[in-house]
Amino acid sequence: MLKCGVRIIYFALITKVMTEMTKSPISSCPSCGRPTPAGTRCIYCSTLNDLDLQNLQLEKIRPSETELQEEGVPRSVVVIEKTGQKVPLRSLKMKIGRDPSNQLVVQEDTYASRHHAWITYEDGDFWIEDLGSTNGTLLNGHPVVRRQRLAAGDKIRVGHTELTFQIENN
Repeated sequence: MLKCGVRIIYFALITKVMTEMTKSPISSCPSCGRPTPAGTRCIYCSTLNDLDLQNLQLEKIRPSETELQEEGVPRSVVVIEKTGQKVPLRSLKMKIGRDPSNQLVVQEDTYASRHHAWITYEDGDFWIEDLGSTNGTLLNGHPVVRRQRLAAGDKIRVGHTELTFQIENN
């Protein structure tokens, strides 16, 4: 009983302090429910409120072989080194992580975050960006600390999973 009361008081105190500090409305993180200033990242679970998550989830993005390539996106794949599985990039965005809503799911890798990284196609280039993952993302052995351009043959490491980025020639 005491623990529950302490939690309620703690939650109320944190909410009050955050409201006074930010002078902006407080909302709850959709993943963990912790108080978070509206329109900002949840610092506890690295859920990004500013991602186009609704669009990504609508795509249910483990596309079947029969789906069409999104117009303007060059044919490219990410190869999972351990299994040799090739996952095609068919849209402008590909999320990578343990969560089943990702286009590339690394289920057995407990070192990968639920929403670990994403690959995007913008202005004629492919890019990789870490999504605030716990263990970080490596590109050719170097940490991805900001969005970085991808080239054919680049090695990506998400948790303990090794991936290779490839652009297919038609």
